[in-house]
Amino acid sequence: MFYNFNEKKYAHALGLVPLEICEIVTSYTLMKQVLEYSPETVSYREGTHAVYADTLMESILLLLKPKVEKITQLDLYPTYSYYRVYKPGDTLPMHKDRAACEISVTACMGYKYVTDAQGYSWDMHVKDNDGATVTPKCSVGDAIVYKGCEVQHWRDAFDVSEGSYQIQAFFHYVDKNGSSADYKYDFRPSLGYPISSRKY
Repeated sequence: MFYNFNEKKYAHALGLVPLEICEIVTSYTLMKQVLEYSPETVSYREGTHAVYADTLMESILLLLKPKVEKITQLDLYPTYSYYRVYKPGDTLPMHKDRAACEISVTACMGYKYVTDAQGYSWDMHVKDNDGATVTPKCSVGDAIVYKGCEVQHWRDAFDVSEGSYQIQAFFHYVDKNGSSADYKYDFRPSLGYPISSRKY
């Protein structure tokens, strides 16, 4: 598949994550939400289960690196992973990412929609080079690879009923030969270390 990543600054990567891995991630994150609940505190996602540098996600971060390098045509260092189990009403305000997210991947790992709306899909919006809003549709295993520090991206409110969820995993990298190379491992000793280990 051909990706015009450097011109568009994003790529719609269908099937980036194997479905078997997505199934494991879905079961795993839902169990973690019950057994090791880690709620966010921001008002627009208060109480949403989210984890920085989960061991399984850090492993997938490494697994995907060759695929992301092929899409971006860059040699990359991994920085960190993150995941959220989004709940009804959650939003993602329009923003750009911090320097550790020079190359970002948002991957749909699983979802359950309780809604009367036909064909509902909760997808992320991005601004393309012309300033137009683009909304690539992502089924399970699909992802958007984008220049996180340059591309504005956001999600509207998750308009579904109770019992719904969407699991998104985020995998971040920096260009080995770029100005953000020092962000390798997000200033941690190595992958898998918690956020408390970061040293700036």
